[in-house]
Amino acid sequence: MMKRILAIAFILALAGGYWFMQNRDSFSPKPVATEVAPQRWQVSTAQQSASDPLQTTLNATADVNGTDDNATGNATTPVYPADEIVRHDFVEDASAYLVSRYLPAKTKDNPGAQGRFDLNVKSLNIRYGVDFNGLGVDPTDTLGARKIVFTHVLKAPILDFLHAAYTPLFLDSLERALQSVTHTLPSGQMAAISEEQRKEMLTLLAARLKAIGKTVTALAKSDAIRPLVTKYLDDMESVSQAHLAFWNIPEDAALSARNEASARIKTTIQTREISRQRLLQAIVSAANPQDMDATELIYLAQWVYRRDQEDPGLANVARAGELLVRAAEAVAERASEPQPEVEQVLGNQTLSVGQ
Repeated sequence: MMKRILAIAFILALAGGYWFMQNRDSFSPKPVATEVAPQRWQVSTAQQSASDPLQTTLNATADVNGTDDNATGNATTPVYPADEIVRHDFVEDASAYLVSRYLPAKTKDNPGAQGRFDLNVKSLNIRYGVDFNGLGVDPTDTLGARKIVFTHVLKAPILDFLHAAYTPLFLDSLERALQSVTHTLPSGQMAAISEEQRKEMLTLLAARLKAIGKTVTALAKSDAIRPLVTKYLDDMESVSQAHLAFWNIPEDAALSARNEASARIKTTIQTREISRQRLLQAIVSAANPQDMDATELIYLAQWVYRRDQEDPGLANVARAGELLVRAAEAVAERASEPQPEVEQVLGNQTLSVGQ
């Protein structure tokens, strides 16, 4: 009897082992490498959600290439996926620059009663479209570098990757910059940013980014604005040509020639201002921008127009604007929360700083 029971148990064990070998993948899924950006891969053993595959991949594990310099061996230190062109340095530099544009109230630089956030869109474009801080391109070749950056970034998968991977890094970088910056009081003493000022800065930044993002999206989606930009640029060129013609008049030319050239300058300027006003009205009607002056709106309209000239089709520019609005919402949410602990990088070490 005992022999029969042992024989049956042995047969069941063999059958169980065979079944387990046939179905072992369901217990230990094979790692899957997913390309989340050119030459950047993430490894995941988890089943990706159909609703948000990119986010699942970003939450999974490590970089196959082993080039992530943020890993410090500390399990609490966040590891952010990286892009070859838009590097972590860019996010860190942009965060520090944005924090530097905040002027708390009752300080030497801003003696008023309210904090101020002085962010100029043109200065941002110069910083990252001429100096290329934190971008993996050759800054000596301005036009070539711009082409590389825009060709790389203005693709839907790359935009989505940068938003998903870099928004947490952006928020933490802002916190690090806020914790390290100081301002001069009227007395001459240096003071760190208070919690109230931190919340104010993040709130002001969120509103600014949201306004820029909404304006860029509206400009990219509007078919009526592009011909108005073309007309405005043509009229600007006419003003330049009129001035050039005036200065090229020979010294011995008749007075009537000078008067005629001068009148042409006035006429072209008037025509340009009419075009500018029409363009501005169209932008306001399409975007309903908040807290943006006319110069910035015209500048943004020209920036979007140039993207269309370089690569016709502005769907991805509109997408970039939408993602900027979502990033602004994340900044606003962070402003409503207490100051978190973030990892302060000190050479090859990290230091937790915060509350």
